[in-house]
Amino acid sequence: MDEKIKALKEKLQYIGTRDLLGMIGIHFITFANGASDMAKQSDIFNKTNLISPQKQYTYLAGLLMSTDDKSGGHITRDEESGIYNELEKDVQEITLEYTKTFLDIDPSSKPDDIKRNLVSMDAFTSYFDTGILRYAEQTIHLIKILYSSFDLELESLTGLITEDYIAFYQLVYDEFENAMNSSKYAMDGIKEFLNSLNPYAADVEKEYERLIAFAQGSAGLNLQNAMDSLNSIKVSKVYDVFGEEKGKRLLDIFGLYRKERDFLYYNGKNPFAEHPLCWIDEGETLFIVHPQFLLNAIYNYITEVLENPQNKFADKYKRVKAEIVESQFLGYFKNIFGDEAIYHTGVCEERGTKEHDILIEFHDYILIAEVKASKVREPFFNPKKAYKRISDHFHSDSGIGGAYSQAITLKKFIEGQKDIVLYENKNNKFHIGNIPQKIILPLVLTLNQFGGLAVNTSLILEKDADEPYPWVCNWHDFENIIEILGYLHKGSQDFIDYIVWRINNHANVLSSDELGVIEGYFLDAQLREKIKSSAAFFPPNGPSLIDKIYFEKHGIPYGYPEVKNIDVRKKKKVGRNEPCPCGSGKKFKKCCIGKGIYD
Repeated sequence: MDEKIKALKEKLQYIGTRDLLGMIGIHFITFANGASDMAKQSDIFNKTNLISPQKQYTYLAGLLMSTDDKSGGHITRDEESGIYNELEKDVQEITLEYTKTFLDIDPSSKPDDIKRNLVSMDAFTSYFDTGILRYAEQTIHLIKILYSSFDLELESLTGLITEDYIAFYQLVYDEFENAMNSSKYAMDGIKEFLNSLNPYAADVEKEYERLIAFAQGSAGLNLQNAMDSLNSIKVSKVYDVFGEEKGKRLLDIFGLYRKERDFLYYNGKNPFAEHPLCWIDEGETLFIVHPQFLLNAIYNYITEVLENPQNKFADKYKRVKAEIVESQFLGYFKNIFGDEAIYHTGVCEERGTKEHDILIEFHDYILIAEVKASKVREPFFNPKKAYKRISDHFHSDSGIGGAYSQAITLKKFIEGQKDIVLYENKNNKFHIGNIPQKIILPLVLTLNQFGGLAVNTSLILEKDADEPYPWVCNWHDFENIIEILGYLHKGSQDFIDYIVWRINNHANVLSSDELGVIEGYFLDAQLREKIKSSAAFFPPNGPSLIDKIYFEKHGIPYGYPEVKNIDVRKKKKVGRNEPCPCGSGKKFKKCCIGKGIYD
């Protein structure tokens, strides 16, 4: 692998900075005509053969910026040499080398060893291969809601507050968009003029003079200016907006000069990911591959600064962050259930005992939701070491498994009793009655995205055989699920039906995020039956319902397979002695009858 990486870096030395970064940037820009084209072009998998485009292009940019520029100003054109395709092939081969390490399993290996490698590969892929699944607006909101209350601390550490970072992103975004629009307008103007020329004119010289005057006039100047500013921002512009002191600070944090660096490995500390604005001259102009890279870097930078355990305010920060995340999820539940549900927070079995985050009473359901704000831990490349690290965090008090254990503890305390008294906010009594007729659902809600190991915990979760799996969902998937429910005109009972179905079929779901699963559930009636007998895989590429919702909100038509408003509650009546539709193997009368799921 080392030889392949070094050979790739050798090639990159002779590629111009602007050339390669421009090629990468093109893949993240959507040029479309019509709804079906938008659906196709907005999916980066349709523009490249790379298996993890966002992360692989980030890696390629990081390698480029870690080499000396020996291009001598030569402009590299792919159509002349095919070099860009060659570079992508090299990156693909290097990426696959990592996968081979996890799949290099002896057929005679013990089941635990196989499981270890699969868990390690899933965590590695999620951390290093899968980009964060949220829109720019969601990232900005996340920065504001999580970090603005620590502006004083952030300013003392960095000289900047959250609004400075967001305003800097907005400036870069605006410059990027303005340049794109200027080039489009310039090209439209040229097309319009060329269409006005008369190829059959009697006075050919006069038409020629018109053409020369046009090219030498404002049209040529507009096009040249547009091309010069394309994908770039001037330092002077940053200073005009932020002043020299703040402007210099922002450029020091997020600007990157090209030079030889030790960066080699796909899972190494990528300089481009941390500093995505690349200098293309000596201190005057920076190249913008795409504003999204900057926004991701801003979020990661602020997070790293504020989450340093050496900070004097570390304990306060941890407590406030947890409260914010819990409050956000409670708000999401209230959005779905409204006044139909009763909400409890800080729930204790006995006065003053260990708290459980959220308990919700909704008709004949009790939802026990444990909320975790811990970050995703970087996995090791070595499968054995990686598994231990992943497993330790997963089962810790701050991990998914730890949260599940907390939920199950309260579930066991409640079930089997007819009525019970619990405490909320440590000391306030509340009563739950008629418990035998209720279904208790364990939920684990996380701030961050934990990939496939959260969507399907069966490979790593430690649980009793008779206990249900949890439904695990992160902040932004939950937010987007609410959007999906509204778009499909689904209500609170539809949401509960989905959660019950997910829990019952948990081990058969293979996906990197929850959105593909809920989309399939509502739009593919056959899936709900098929999954009971075999695993269902939800690929991350292709048209997405949440993308359709997002683009249409912004007035952009998005082609998508016909959305049918399926009412999942209208089911064929199940006989008392027939097998229960949940797939448990029991008769309906011994399982879900009377619980409002299938009757």
